[in-house]
Amino acid sequence: MTNFTRKLRIGVMMDTVQLSDIIGADILAGFRSESIKEAAAVAPELVGHLVDHAPDMEFFYLSSTLDLTGTTMGLKYAPNMTYDDCPRDLDIVLIGGPWPTHRPAAADKFMKEAWEKTPVWLTTCTGSLWLASSGVLKGYKATTNRQFIPTAAQLSPDVDWVARRWVTNPKPYTGESALKPEIWTAGAAGCGIDMVVKFCYQTFNPELIALAADEGMGFSADSKRGQDY
Repeated sequence: MTNFTRKLRIGVMMDTVQLSDIIGADILAGFRSESIKEAAAVAPELVGHLVDHAPDMEFFYLSSTLDLTGTTMGLKYAPNMTYDDCPRDLDIVLIGGPWPTHRPAAADKFMKEAWEKTPVWLTTCTGSLWLASSGVLKGYKATTNRQFIPTAAQLSPDVDWVARRWVTNPKPYTGESALKPEIWTAGAAGCGIDMVVKFCYQTFNPELIALAADEGMGFSADSKRGQDY
């Protein structure tokens, strides 16, 4: 468990992705300082002691432009930051799964430039294929949606693609952060949810995660769904 003394900046690459792939952003937001303060105002006897442990967070919802951007279900959202303008030295980047044909040049440039400046990267489903297309996963062990593993091997043969629910690797990092530099890649959306919950329990105050993920959303830390299918 780590105590954070500054605001965590989180980039979410979500244009043309399935919303279920980026549920990790909502899990993180569930225990940020703003959320816990709101919960403490309603139930101070249950949540009040956690207020000082909840980290501040800022979310950047990324796209190539600030125009309304679509997801696979047709829902449009308003990005609040472009790939070109987003800081490269974030704390966490979360990547959902777009179709393999979605490869904007600005996103490729962002991933390459932010890879060693941002300590933690989390991908779900074909989000790992998106990250791999930038070249930064060369030589890494990674996973994706199981049905896309043969496609992934063809598109990025320099990555060691394995059939696991999620895979974790240390990664290079040139900055200073309380976060452990790692790349986490997950299979389909349900695997990604379990992966993010696991990451959160390893990284943040477990009482906060139990409140936001387990009790709040029903994503149990006692789930028997581990890294293997």
